[in-house]
Amino acid sequence: MKKVIGYLRVSTTKQAAEGVSLANQADRIGAYCQYKGIELVDILEDAGVSGGKNRGRPGFMDLLDRIEQGDIDIIILYSLERLSRDMLTLLALERLLEEQDVELHTIEGQIDTSTPDGWMNFATKALFGELERRNVKYRTKKAMEHKKAKGEVVGSVPYGYRRVGRGLVADLNEQAVVKAVNTLYGKGKRLVDVVTALNDQGKVTRAGKAWTPTQIKRLVSDYRGSFKKSQTRVSTATRQFIEAIG
Repeated sequence: MKKVIGYLRVSTTKQAAEGVSLANQADRIGAYCQYKGIELVDILEDAGVSGGKNRGRPGFMDLLDRIEQGDIDIIILYSLERLSRDMLTLLALERLLEEQDVELHTIEGQIDTSTPDGWMNFATKALFGELERRNVKYRTKKAMEHKKAKGEVVGSVPYGYRRVGRGLVADLNEQAVVKAVNTLYGKGKRLVDVVTALNDQGKVTRAGKAWTPTQIKRLVSDYRGSFKKSQTRVSTATRQFIEAIG
């Protein structure tokens, strides 16, 4: 008897209540198993969790563990985006499933990776999911640029200013700190020296805490530190993945 596990996810509590709820997904998966004549042995879920952060999804991480332990023959989802809209995540997962001889089925979209045609359907869905993810990111970026062009505040309020309506006005106390920082830095003081001077004067951050060199660096108008792009955890892991599958 094949071991069949379902995976459910909703991004927000509102989606759980008004969209494709966990209960709805579970019912559809149960009906699919009955139709296919296979037995569902377990269901893993992530409630109110975004699909963007894999490590932040306990159910998803449990699913990966179960795959590596050889505890799954078939994974069933309501739809592919319940796993992710990130194409790299999906393609990497599909390669892991292939290595472990695990099939991936979806109800919406009718994916079944046990056949070449089913794999093609999976790859096509992954591509369009990635396109939608990038479209959302692009639209958000353009909306933020439009707001900035109109003088509206986007994101956190920069130090030295305070919010008034949709705009910013100078905060005189914070502007005095910014001026002091740039004066000291302009005289050749190191960031750590500027930190010491401010902390000795009892000047604290907006949060009421002592200053740090990183915070001071953001206030310097012409900081001359050298920039070197560093390897991120994702880029390092991606490089290792590419080498492993090549």
